[in-house]
Amino acid sequence: MFRLQEKHLPDDPTYPADLDALGIFINEAGQFRMIDFPEKDYIYYHANNERHNEVRREAMQLCQRNEVADRLSALGIEKLYLPQLTTSKPQCEAHVAILAPPPEILKTRKRIIVLVNDSLQDLGILAYRQLQRERGVNGGSVVDFVKEIIQRSGGVEDGVDIFKDGGKLEDTEKNTPGLIVMNCGQLLYSYKHEQSMTVRSWSAMPRKSMCHEPIQIVAENHVEGNRDPKEHIKFVLDNVIHNKDFVAEDAEIYVVAIENGAETLLDILGADLDKYGSRITAMAVINPFVVGAQITNPHLKAFLHQRARQWKVSAYNNPRECIEVPSKYELELEVLDSSAKDKAAESTQSDKPVNTISWLDTLSPPSTISTLTNLVKRVAISIRPQERPPTPATEDMDDTDPICPTFADAENPMGAGECVFTCPTVQQCILDFFEEVAQNPSNYRNPIFKVTVADDWNIHQGSGDGDDELEPGDDAAYLSSNMSPEHHELDAKKVELETMKAALRDTPKGQSNLQAGLEKLEKRIEKKEREVEDLTKQILATGGLKAGEAEELRENWKPVGQGPKIKFAGVMVDSELVKGAGLEETAEEELAALMS
Repeated sequence: MFRLQEKHLPDDPTYPADLDALGIFINEAGQFRMIDFPEKDYIYYHANNERHNEVRREAMQLCQRNEVADRLSALGIEKLYLPQLTTSKPQCEAHVAILAPPPEILKTRKRIIVLVNDSLQDLGILAYRQLQRERGVNGGSVVDFVKEIIQRSGGVEDGVDIFKDGGKLEDTEKNTPGLIVMNCGQLLYSYKHEQSMTVRSWSAMPRKSMCHEPIQIVAENHVEGNRDPKEHIKFVLDNVIHNKDFVAEDAEIYVVAIENGAETLLDILGADLDKYGSRITAMAVINPFVVGAQITNPHLKAFLHQRARQWKVSAYNNPRECIEVPSKYELELEVLDSSAKDKAAESTQSDKPVNTISWLDTLSPPSTISTLTNLVKRVAISIRPQERPPTPATEDMDDTDPICPTFADAENPMGAGECVFTCPTVQQCILDFFEEVAQNPSNYRNPIFKVTVADDWNIHQGSGDGDDELEPGDDAAYLSSNMSPEHHELDAKKVELETMKAALRDTPKGQSNLQAGLEKLEKRIEKKEREVEDLTKQILATGGLKAGEAEELRENWKPVGQGPKIKFAGVMVDSELVKGAGLEETAEEELAALMS
């Protein structure tokens, strides 16, 4: 009988957390690209063995997390460690980090934005699928969101492009915004590696062999007061946001909550709104897993209707237009007392001049207790449900009724909820909403929105039922639906060519490790240009170019060189003309016959 001893089991794979060793570099657009193929993104399926792919991905993502941390540090956003509440990393103590400016800066800010992320993501990461592709290290993380806040607050010197990869602040004390980023994902702590991590990172930790199970999680691997997302959110609310050593008592709090982070936060608010909700000035919810029927606290429901908006994955793609409102939304706003209703209308009229809101504004010391008391009281009154006849509970049990006014996402071809907030337009819409609230933070109410219904969507993209008849000249859909396979192939080649040229432009020059990849890329671009040119000529010869393309092409025509004469269709013609007509094979055969 044979038996396999443990020492003979295959070794667990290892990959260094080094971009160069992994064959990856960061181009000048902040995108992670392959050294040998600068136009290609990081590829997860590096090997046929899933364990190799898993460990290699973790090494790659560790590099990405470090890059995000470096860029945020250059913008004044650092790590704050819990439960110790220190800015220096604790030694040999279980901890979890969040992101925030240094306490001496944070407590001076008049307005604080709090980001509650999804529990599947690492600290500061919005969506790896975007970070590892077109959005890059800045757009796939909170880096670009921080830059947007700074840009619209006038915290950038004239002539400085802060959105350029590697953009940083010269004066972080003056221009760092009040931003707190929670960490609902990295709630497991490894004493061996002295770091907190997600379940996915825990599974990728080194094992005895490739055949061994993941390292067991025990009670000691959970951080005190932060054992799960709910505990973590409450800890940050209790010990950071409600702690005057970090956040001023009369600061305005604006919350962005993403997917299941939003679900957990709403559960906390529903259980104790008086304690946690009184400090929240407004809330933006991203693709939540919650519907109106799940909000049982009437005070919270009123707050969401009046001071919250959500953006979610939708067939519609304009994040500035409302696509849905709660069933009782308009009724609730209509029964507001007249004075409050007038104030709400005044705060939301777009034709009136709007005061400039800066996220870098500081509080004028001292912050009096009376000011705080009045602010909390006004907010508490504004979120109480208005008096109206009670309605049967069954009327509210709608599993599709949204929790608050709802807007669509944009530029999200993947249709992933985590990618909604990575869209720059959505980030701008949320900041516009917060700045609208900041005009009148104590009396603000959402307006009665004009809802864009499904019939309006058809104007933009058709009803999708397959029965619409498209007429020539209606829109691009008609052309797309009537394109030949050659047209589709030509369009695909043009996209590939533009991607290659962009990669060539964004790849740093003068680096020895990238030189070979650049030279190969230049050759592939030349080859792809020839393919596009040849396919264009072939389609032109059949009269199949789209409207306007033929005229544009003819403007750039050049005389065809005089090539050898060959016999074609019974007459002697220029071989170059035959090639130009897309009959390369015939031309080659005839030329070979002449040379023999």
